[in-house]
Amino acid sequence: MRKTELKINLSNLNHNIDVIQKYTNADIQAVVKANSYGLSASEVAKTIENRVESFSVITLDEALDLRKHTDKPILLLQGIHEQNDYDLIQNYKLDFVVHSKWQLENISNFNLKDSRLWLKINTGMNRLGLDLDEFHDTLNTVKGLEIKDIILMSHLAASSVKEDKQTKEQIEIFAQTTKSLKFKKSLANSGAIFNFSEAHHDIVRPGIAIYGGKYNEFGTKNVSSLSSEIISIRPVKAGTKVGYDGSWVAEKDCLIGSIPVGYGDGLPYFTNPVTVKIKGRNFKTTGKANMDLIMINLEQDKTIKIGDTVQIWDFDSDLSELSEEFNTITYNLLANISGRVPKNYLE
Repeated sequence: MRKTELKINLSNLNHNIDVIQKYTNADIQAVVKANSYGLSASEVAKTIENRVESFSVITLDEALDLRKHTDKPILLLQGIHEQNDYDLIQNYKLDFVVHSKWQLENISNFNLKDSRLWLKINTGMNRLGLDLDEFHDTLNTVKGLEIKDIILMSHLAASSVKEDKQTKEQIEIFAQTTKSLKFKKSLANSGAIFNFSEAHHDIVRPGIAIYGGKYNEFGTKNVSSLSSEIISIRPVKAGTKVGYDGSWVAEKDCLIGSIPVGYGDGLPYFTNPVTVKIKGRNFKTTGKANMDLIMINLEQDKTIKIGDTVQIWDFDSDLSELSEEFNTITYNLLANISGRVPKNYLE
């Protein structure tokens, strides 16, 4: 059996919740969209259910699957995509975002007394949300609905940058727009939890901070570790071409190791060298990534054998640095690992 696997440390998951709680007294809504950034929403939910106020996802399919594992509130971050979605929201007691007025058409035809409506305001990201000139009229409309509660929310565009000007402007716009309103409020994402305490309000919505790989300087830990194993070692002479299109040429005699993992497993396609670790030592990949294989320049290290483990990243890796080598972002590294990579959950 192929030895490529994604290890998921559930203790680190709980540790990261501990860290978040050190920075805020607000309730926590765990963002578990995209299958908890590729780590399994059901496993994450079972692990931290008693420590969070609610969960949030994007699609109805995600929400319905998650409902099998938790009775906590589940928020649809994009709300409905068609009017019939309210049938399932009603039946499964889901929370939902309203970011556009069209989403309120015929809403009164549904029994949503067990659902919270999260009214989203566009404070400057200009992606989703009600513009300021339509917010108050829309709020008056939803006040007349038979729903469990109304929560006011927005989303920050650049909170990972401490003292960011745009983020401060968004925080101020949200504060001024909602200051006289007696509803619960939610604004802070992962970056704002650590960098902008004035954005915490009643409910914070961490995503990547729960899973690690970004914001580790605040004490969070990587929850995942991706590894494979050497299945081939071959000597090549200086001047030998390696891989597709002969894109890598050996500068000196060396050993080339191959591991059975590639972009078919969700790794980003790459052509430049990427750092991997074998027996605690760093090595560089060679040539272009394949769908199912990656080649590594083992130099002249004859201590490396068939079956040796290759860490693509580990629990103590700097995923921000590694993602730059892959020419991508940490979120992409985590969320794109495919279903054919087995997951091994560690307590």
